[in-house]
Amino acid sequence: MTRSMTRIAVAGWTALAALGVVAMSNAAPATADETDSVVSTVDDPVGDALFNAPAFQDVVFVEVTKTAAGDFELLMEMAGPVPVNPPLPPPGLSEIWWAWSFDLDPTTFPAGYPFLKAKSPAEFNVHVSWDGAEFTGAAIDRRPLLTGGVAIITPVTFSIDGTIVQADLPYALIGAVPTSFSWFAGTVVWSGPLGLSEAHHAVDVAIFSP
Repeated sequence: MTRSMTRIAVAGWTALAALGVVAMSNAAPATADETDSVVSTVDDPVGDALFNAPAFQDVVFVEVTKTAAGDFELLMEMAGPVPVNPPLPPPGLSEIWWAWSFDLDPTTFPAGYPFLKAKSPAEFNVHVSWDGAEFTGAAIDRRPLLTGGVAIITPVTFSIDGTIVQADLPYALIGAVPTSFSWFAGTVVWSGPLGLSEAHHAVDVAIFSP
């Protein structure tokens, strides 16, 4: 069963955590019919998720594709299928995220949304979230936080099909990015309100560093 939507979520971003992740990363040009696209991937071990998380929160593979047009196609594979109506295992009693975060500038650490005051390395985030009632997909541009502005939240198209979670990030939202940058992706849960607390908990994170 495939689920796809473009509904906005009042949701935020995942934090980079020291999870002892053992990951393999790779970046290579795409096939000839996708000229100038670049694909980067990370394999992540099965069973390394924290908090005794269920298989649908255990990341096993992440793929980020930048197309020739500058759009990003994001894919995450889980150890088990994502249920139609997932539970909210502790400590994530508020929301579950399947998220991709881009560290576009290693010298900056935006502070604020979706946190209260915390800093994090990612300037941009895309996530699919579940709040116990519905799935939503959103992109968060955190770059305005660096100059005293507010984060920009925009709905994005996403789909869930068994163990595969996907989302699309148009060039119109992220714009030009560095030729090479780090990203990290995985599952994170929230035990408190977004933007009003620091109540986020990384469950399983895969890291790509060029």
